[in-house]
Amino acid sequence: MAERIRGVNLSGWFIPEPWVTPSLFAATGASNEAELQAALGATTYNEHIRQHYETFITEADFSRMSAIGLNAIRLQIPWYAFGSQGESEIYIPVVDYIDRAFEWSEKYGMGVLLDLATVPGGQGDSNDVASTPRSTADWHSSANGRHIALNVLERLSTRYGTRDSLMGIELLDSPIMSVRKNIFTMTEGIPSHYLRNFYRDAYELVRLNMPEDKMVVFSASGHPSAWKHFMRGSQYVNVCMDVHLYHYRDENAQDITSPRGLSSAIARNRRLIHEAHQAGFPVIVGEWSGAAVFANASVTPEGRTAYERVFISNQLASFGDARGWFFQTWKTERRIAAWDARVALGTLERAMLD
Repeated sequence: MAERIRGVNLSGWFIPEPWVTPSLFAATGASNEAELQAALGATTYNEHIRQHYETFITEADFSRMSAIGLNAIRLQIPWYAFGSQGESEIYIPVVDYIDRAFEWSEKYGMGVLLDLATVPGGQGDSNDVASTPRSTADWHSSANGRHIALNVLERLSTRYGTRDSLMGIELLDSPIMSVRKNIFTMTEGIPSHYLRNFYRDAYELVRLNMPEDKMVVFSASGHPSAWKHFMRGSQYVNVCMDVHLYHYRDENAQDITSPRGLSSAIARNRRLIHEAHQAGFPVIVGEWSGAAVFANASVTPEGRTAYERVFISNQLASFGDARGWFFQTWKTERRIAAWDARVALGTLERAMLD
C-alpha cells in the first residue's frame, strides 16, 4: 500500500498572497497579484517576483519538512506557469522553479501533487482565507479560459508526468460550483455540467502523458455528495476527490473553546470524507488549518495556542479514512500559528502526524 500522505501546501510561492507574504504587497494598496502588477508596473513586478521565487522557498525548507515527518507537497501552479505576455500584463515562467521543487523533493524523499490553482477570469475559491478577496467565478464564460487551462495541464503532464516524485495532478484548485439553493434558485458559481465536462477532457489530456499509478485529482467544490456517478467508466483510473476542510468562517465557523464546537467541527470532517467515499472516490484533504472561532474574549494568547494544538490533533485523527492530507500552508512571513506548518505541526510528535 502507498505511504500515507502527510503534506503541506506551498501557498504564496508561485501565486503571491498578502496573508502569506505581506512584505510583497506593502505600501502598494494591492490585495492580489493582478493588482500588485498594476501597482508596480510589469518590469518592477517581475523583478520583485523573481527575487521572491528565488528566496521564499529553498532547499532548506524541504530539508526541514522531511525532518519533521512530512512526505509530500501540494504545489499551487498559476495558469501562466509557462509564461504569458498580454497587452497589460507580463508574467515570467515558473517552470524552472517547479523543476527545482521536483529536484529537492526527490532528494528528500517527498511526493509532489501539482495543483492548477488559478485560471484566467477566476474560478472563484470556496476556501479562501479571511484576508483574501473572493474572485468572480467567470472563467467558464471567458472566450479562451478553458483552452488555456487545458493547455497548461497538458504541458505540465508532458514535462512532469513520468517524474518519480510526482504523485499526480489536481485539475483545478477549489472552484465555486453552482448548486441548487431551492426549486427556483441556483447559487452563483460555475455550472456543474461545465466542471464535469472540463474534468473529463482534462483527464484524457493528462493521462496521455502520466501513467496510471499517478493520481488525477478533482475538487469536491464543497459538495462531495454532488459527484455520485461521475467518472465511473472503466477508462477512468486512479481518480481522487479533494475535500478542503476549514472551520473559521461562514456557516462552518466553530467556536473550538467549547466541547460542542470542537466535536461539531470534527464530526463535519468525518461526514464530508464519508460523503466523498459514498460518491465512489478515494479522498485526500487538500487543505486544512488550525483556524477557528474563539468566542471567549478572555482566552489568552497562550490559551489560544493550546486550543489550536488540541484542534489540530483532533483533526489529524479525523482524517483516518482519507489517503492523507496537506496542511495550509508550509510558511508565512508572520508565522501565523493556525496557518504556518512550522508552528502548527513542528512541535507535534511524528506518530501524531500518521
